[in-house]
Amino acid sequence: MKNLIVIINWLNRLLMVPFLITLLISIFYIDFFIYSMYIAFVLGIYQLSSFLVTLFIIKKVGSRKVKEIITYALIVTCYFLIGYLIADNYDGSSSKICFQLFLATLPILLSIFWTYILESIQKEL
Repeated sequence: MKNLIVIINWLNRLLMVPFLITLLISIFYIDFFIYSMYIAFVLGIYQLSSFLVTLFIIKKVGSRKVKEIITYALIVTCYFLIGYLIADNYDGSSSKICFQLFLATLPILLSIFWTYILESIQKEL
């Protein structure tokens, strides 16, 4: 089980490094933002699948980590509900840019939060 967490953690690091680098580059060159979104798509699929794998070993981690994993699951669920159920209501609104900024930044924060959870689970085991 510890080996599984180590492998999951290293794969997550391999995906997070180029993601964060392209995000930092896109601050200066907006054309790089599309590459960040491509990497974010792959990273999101990987992190959701690693979340599902982590659910199988949830009894082996501490209670604080279980709370963080549940918090992550609730935030991801709420994000998808907000993103797909409410997005049509903001189509002609003046706050559309704020809503789009929210939809773009929350996955970045969620990926960093999941990376923190994986790193702390690895240290705990």
